[in-house]
Amino acid sequence: MSKKSCFYLILLLALPGFLSGQPCGKSPGFYRDTVGDLENDPAWFYLWYLYKDFHPIRRGPEQIENYFKSQDLDFGTPDPGSKINARVKLVAAGDLMAKTGISLKNSSHLFDDLSGYLKSAELAFANLESPSLPGKPTSVFPRYNFDSELVRKFQDAGFDLFSTANNHCLDQGPEGLVKTLDFLDQLGIYHTGTARSPEEQDQGFPILEVNGIRIAFLAYTFSTNNRKIPPDQPWMVNRINFNLIDQEPDLGRIEKDIATARKKGAEVVIVSNHWALEYEFYPPERIISRAHQIVEMGADIIIGHHPHCLQPMERYIPKNPGRQGLSEALIVYSLGNLIPDHFTFEFKTSALLGIELAKGNLSGKEKIWINKIEIIPTFFLSRLAPTPRFQILRTDQVLNSPTAPESAFLQPKNLDQIKQAQTLVEQILVPDGKSLADFLPEN
Repeated sequence: MSKKSCFYLILLLALPGFLSGQPCGKSPGFYRDTVGDLENDPAWFYLWYLYKDFHPIRRGPEQIENYFKSQDLDFGTPDPGSKINARVKLVAAGDLMAKTGISLKNSSHLFDDLSGYLKSAELAFANLESPSLPGKPTSVFPRYNFDSELVRKFQDAGFDLFSTANNHCLDQGPEGLVKTLDFLDQLGIYHTGTARSPEEQDQGFPILEVNGIRIAFLAYTFSTNNRKIPPDQPWMVNRINFNLIDQEPDLGRIEKDIATARKKGAEVVIVSNHWALEYEFYPPERIISRAHQIVEMGADIIIGHHPHCLQPMERYIPKNPGRQGLSEALIVYSLGNLIPDHFTFEFKTSALLGIELAKGNLSGKEKIWINKIEIIPTFFLSRLAPTPRFQILRTDQVLNSPTAPESAFLQPKNLDQIKQAQTLVEQILVPDGKSLADFLPEN
């Protein structure tokens, strides 16, 4: 196809948004349940993704929207006589993407608003959506790489653990994957989802004891963007095609890893899934079903990545009587981009999710449960003029004190976007009958 033909086809795909009279990035789009594994798709499918990049799919099927809006996210124990002996605060974040134009110099304020909250947690977790080769500068799509000094900045901000299982993990080839894991080991950052040996894949995922609670972290990706996992090294990437439409994916790897984690003493199992469809705010029904299957296998918390926009969360009550794990599970389908390589405000809107685990006596028995969750709404500010500045803003704090000295660099248009971002977080993550204020931290 010629460049001219591609241009006209893209224009045709974008036409519905223009005819709707809504600016790019605000068109409601339409729901299309597609595989999108980026490996077996026809060429036109990439144009469909390009269309969604400018016209995010803000609505889902009515039954799915209603399902999430009716959620009860009031975690905790119903037993007023319970005694909590230990607490662990976890913070989960979305995708950290290699960003066009970002550097050490212009990102000195990157985590000003978030570092305190990240460091208040015993463990802070995100998806590192890029290899990081020491000495190699940042590069962006189609072959991502993070400047290693920026990754050090993530550690300084408070991140302890990364998922490295995502569709960009082989962007710098198998050697780049190995060097990334070596570098994270050098920093002392835990990682999960990719491996340098079969032993590391089977036994090397983190199981961390924090305040007397043993927590396992597992991670899987639906794709490697058609970059082949070496046939003689299939253990390099935990790959499971969650997105299949006409057949069920093989979830045996997850079931095996959960069983291994339990045998090694894990009391809580957290699974990071790189799945679902980019630029769509609601997961397909089959993804919801597969999340429930993974909980029934023994996962307690599922944190989703890859859509690059927020998707809802649910409290799921397992039905498998023989299952090991918590009596209530938390599934977060996508936390969006904490650091995006996108331009529309939807993809620069994200949230940190605080999860408090409690261990104590419940009805005369020692148990662990999710005691509460917190939502920190964020917006990624990227400005190149008059002075370059990249910063992840806590929208609640900015809107509470828009004239504070630390917000003096913001322009009126920035404040408008921040308001839109906070409204979007509330629309997607907060169920009916609640407000964002119900999920903000107390201090």
